[in-house]
This record gives sequence, structure tokens and C-alpha cells, in this order.
Amino acid sequence: MKMENSLGIVGGLGPLASAYFYELLTLRTKATKDQDHLNLVLLSHADTPDRTDYILDHSKPSPYPNLLEDCKTLENLGCKLISIPCNTANYFHDELQEEIKVPISNMIANTVTYIKKHNYHNVVIMATTGTIKANLYQQYLEKENINYILPNQDLVMSIIYDYVKTGKKVPKELWEQMIKSCGQADCFILGCTELSVLKKEFNLSEMFVDPLEIEADNILDFFHKERL
Repeated sequence: MKMENSLGIVGGLGPLASAYFYELLTLRTKATKDQDHLNLVLLSHADTPDRTDYILDHSKPSPYPNLLEDCKTLENLGCKLISIPCNTANYFHDELQEEIKVPISNMIANTVTYIKKHNYHNVVIMATTGTIKANLYQQYLEKENINYILPNQDLVMSIIYDYVKTGKKVPKELWEQMIKSCGQADCFILGCTELSVLKKEFNLSEMFVDPLEIEADNILDFFHKERL
């Protein structure tokens, strides 16, 4: 089977974020019938090893073989563009792109481009410790001379791993405590797809920049789909 002119999604990183990303793509498409939507293939490889665990300790199982296998599968199916809706997995973006002929969207670079376009200057990076330690956002922000702030990392990791990944509701007071730890900021990057889910749940303002929303819009533009 071939899925020509389709989007390939490397999912399962985690599963709830993948499902939310598919919902975003659907809801942000201006469509009057099924045929107006994107053709896509979503691979939910949920047993892919934890990205943060590997980045912090290379003796742990690497997620790279699973990511590469999924990208090759999507390429062989005829996908025209591949998206990996996981901020931390972008640690492997360049290495994967060297092995794959079709473009792999760089969600982190695209997010920083959006931030620059909207003239944000003091940006909080809310992300996994793996994303922070690997300087995934910092390297792009520094190139654009954009100041960044790191919140209380223990609180961020608790929200991600103790609540969202386990399916528990995030206490509002825990979220507010984490925001207070950030000081003065004009923009917050929801730099983990588990945090993207909270934008809808907490009805967060537009100063909370969601890389998944940016990724969805860029994909729709790539495939020449009209956006809402």
C-alpha cells in the first residue's frame, strides 16, 4: 500500500500527545467534507525508549532505532513530509534526516521562528530535563539573541511525568507554582507535548506558545490546506 502525498507522523511519544496532535490537525483545517482533510499515517510506537532517560544517560536504551525504523516505514509508504510531535525527540532530528530522503519537520526551529516573528524577548522554556540538558531550544534562541528563562525543573518534570503521562489531572496550584518560579516573561514555550495538552485544559492565553499548534499550521501550509 502506498500513501502518496501524505503526512507521516512518528507518534506514541507519548500517545496522548499524538492523539491531541491529530485532533489539532483536524480542527485547524478549513474543511466542509472528509476529503478536504490531510491524508496521513500515524505510527504510535509507544514502546520507544524514553528520550530524556537516554539523553541524560547514554547507557540507557536509545530511542533512535525505533525512530529511524518509523521514519523509514513512513518514507517507504510514500509520505511527503514526516513530523515527530515530541520536542525531546528532536535531539535526533539531524541524524535522522541524514538517513531519510523526505523532509522531517523541525518543530523546535519552527517554534523559535514563530517567537522571533512575534517579537517575544523574555521566553520561558518549559520542557523535559532531556530537552533542557541537550540545549535544544537554547541553541536556536541564542542564534536569534532572544533571552530565555528556565523554570523550576523539578516542578516541570513532576507535571509531565507524575501527572500527564500517568493520566492524572494536573493540580492547578502545582501549575501556578511552576509559573511563579519563572519570574518576568512575555512568552512561555510549552516545550513538551504533554504540556501542549494543558493549553486546552487550562484555557491558557496566547502567551503560552504551543509548538504542536505551530507544527500543525506549518504542515497544513506545506500541503496547501486552508487553515481556520
